[in-house]
Formats: sequence, C-alpha cells, structure tokens
Amino acid sequence: MLSQATLVTITALASIASAGVSTQCISSDICFSLNIPDATVSSGTGDIYLQITGPTSNSWVAVAQGNQMVGAHYFIMYTSAEGVNVTVSPRVASAEEMPTFNADTQLVLLEGSGVADGVMTANIRCSNCDSWSGGSMDLTAQDTSWIWAYKSGDALSTNDTSATIVQHDRDGHLTFDSSAQGGSSVNPFTNNNGTSTTPTSGSSSVSSSEPDNTAMMITAHAILACIAMAGIFPIGGILVRLFSFPHLIWVHAVLQVLGLCAYIAAVGLGLKVAIGEYMGEYHAIIGLVLFAVFFLQPLSGYLHHALFKKYVSRTVWSYIHLWMGRLGITLGMINAGFGFQLMGKTIGSWEVVAYTVVAVIIWTAYVGSAVVGEMKRKSGSSPLPVAKTKSRSSSDINTPVEKRSGSSRV
Repeated sequence: MLSQATLVTITALASIASAGVSTQCISSDICFSLNIPDATVSSGTGDIYLQITGPTSNSWVAVAQGNQMVGAHYFIMYTSAEGVNVTVSPRVASAEEMPTFNADTQLVLLEGSGVADGVMTANIRCSNCDSWSGGSMDLTAQDTSWIWAYKSGDALSTNDTSATIVQHDRDGHLTFDSSAQGGSSVNPFTNNNGTSTTPTSGSSSVSSSEPDNTAMMITAHAILACIAMAGIFPIGGILVRLFSFPHLIWVHAVLQVLGLCAYIAAVGLGLKVAIGEYMGEYHAIIGLVLFAVFFLQPLSGYLHHALFKKYVSRTVWSYIHLWMGRLGITLGMINAGFGFQLMGKTIGSWEVVAYTVVAVIIWTAYVGSAVVGEMKRKSGSSPLPVAKTKSRSSSDINTPVEKRSGSSRV
C-alpha cells in the first residue's frame, strides 16, 4: 500500500504535469511563462503563476498585465542586495512615467527563484491579479494581453521594491492563449525536489518594438551636460580670474556662450527622455532651474561689465552674475550625480569614478581661481598716488584709475 507521503508526491507531480504553462522568449535569454490554474479559470479570481528569466547583464526585466504602459500591472525583477537572489517589485503606472510600487499586490516569490550562472529567475504566485488600481484582467478569457520591457546595464542589487529604475531599452507585447491554462494551484515551475523545470512553449504570440534611441539620447545628454558644467563653464571662469591678455573678456564670453549652447542641447535631449517619465526627479528639476539661471547669465554678464566700466566698481549686477555662475556651476556638477543615479550607475562604476575625479579637480581649480582673483583685484584696486598726477588732463580725470594702471579686475 502506498504511504501518504508517496500519494502526496504523486498528486503534486500529476498537478505539475497537467499544468498548462506557456512560455514566451523575446530573445535567447529573456523568457516569460504563465500558468492560470483550473480553479482560477473557472472563478475568474485566485492564483496565477509567473516566471521571469533574464541575464544579470540586464539592470531589470519586467512583464506586466495590460496592453499599454498606462494602467498596466508590472512585475519588475532585478538582483537583490546580496546578489544571489532576486527582488520582484509589483508596480502600477498611472501615467507614462516610472511605475510605482503597489503594496496591494499579493505576491509570493516561490521555490526556484534566485540567481545562478548569470541568470536571474523569479517564480511568482500572485493571488489577486484579476484586478489592481487602474486596471483588471479577465482570467477566464482564452487570451490575455501583456507587455514586457527590459533595461541593459549594471545590476541594481537592492532589496528595495521602490528602487528607481532607468527607462527601458526595449519593450513589446505578449498574448498568452489557453495553453497557459490548467493544473492545480501549486508551483508549476519546480518538481517535487524543488528543481526548476522547463515549461513547454504554447502558441502564444510575441511582438517587439524596435530598439529606440533612448539610450543614445541619454548618453549624449550626459556627455554634453558634463562638458558644459565640468568643463567649459568653469574653465571660462578660471581664465578671467587668473589671466590678463588682450580681449580676455571676449574669450570668456565666447566660452560661456559655447557652454550655454552645449547645455541647451543637453536640456533638449533630457526633456525628450524625461517628459512622462522622470520630470518629478531631482535631476530633472535641478537641471531646469540651472537652465533658467544660465540662460540669464549672458544678460547679467553684459550688465556686470558695462556698469563696471562706467562706475569703476562692482554693482549689484556684478554680484548677481558672479554668484549665479559660481553656485550654478557647483550645483550643476553635483546634479550629475543624480543623473548617474537615474541611469543606475553605482559609485564604483567607471563612469562615476571618471567623472568624479575630473569634476573634483576642475571644481577645486575653479574655486581656487576665484579666491586668487579676488586677492589680485583687491591688491590692484588702489588709485595712483596724487603726488604723481598733479598735471592730469581732463581726459585723464575721466579715465578709470584701475584701467590706466593695468589692473582691470572685475
């Protein structure tokens, strides 16, 4: 007579064998599988089972219930903090922006989940996926509509289900048909020993969007913004503080206009990516504030120099121009850090390390030049001794002393 344990094992194996599991692979190493048990198909509510697999070379991989981003119910997989397991974040998207964590989703990460041989695997049971905030799915239907997306890049390595994720590289649609239905409410992705099984593919369909140029735009945005904030702008400030040669002011002005052009281009690319996705992020907000500041710098710079020539001393426009520039450049350099964070770049990544080294060197030189420039300006601001200028002409009297003495620090 068979023991009770043997009967339970046979029953479990029979349930797994009869489970209808449909698998869709959007590439050779990214697959999604679905099983809707008989009880759920009959009632329209209850457990469904999902499996997500993808390489650790991806920052995240996701599948979602729905046929468009807005109103979809997401399951986003990425590596956990310890690197040997995965985090699955259930999220919803109420607009075309980064989906946010949905605490109402009744999700359990099942046996067989984890990271092995460079592959992330998430075996998921969801107990209330017939409806969610902003949408629903008819689990009794012959066909169900899904969307998918993934982002290549550095591993997130976090347990935070609300972690910031970077916009996808590719996305597309899935349609699972009745081949995903059947079986009991048990994990269909493992056998009785907890070993992962390979689901068989059904006749479901996959559609894919072509790779867009989002990644290229993000890279171009980062390069242009970093060149402006950690290159052209501060170098223009360093020159005008430390050097004195003919047409120096024009060299300074041309450099700053070139920096502004680079930053305008960076902002344009950034808006193209951020609108509907990241406009509420610190990086975008600070970037737009800096755009307004630097857009006004040519006007404040003109007034600063024009009024200095007239009054031979700084005016309120001088301090507005100088301190808007100094604070703007500093904040711009810092804001790059928020940008790297949005891109999923960690502190140890080569991009962050390289930028940090260059930015620290340039910023130190910039601040040092400002200090030295102020010291030179003060030391060269005394008028010529009256005893040596008894016979000055009227034209001499109207000529700024600092300019005649060769010291015209502004």
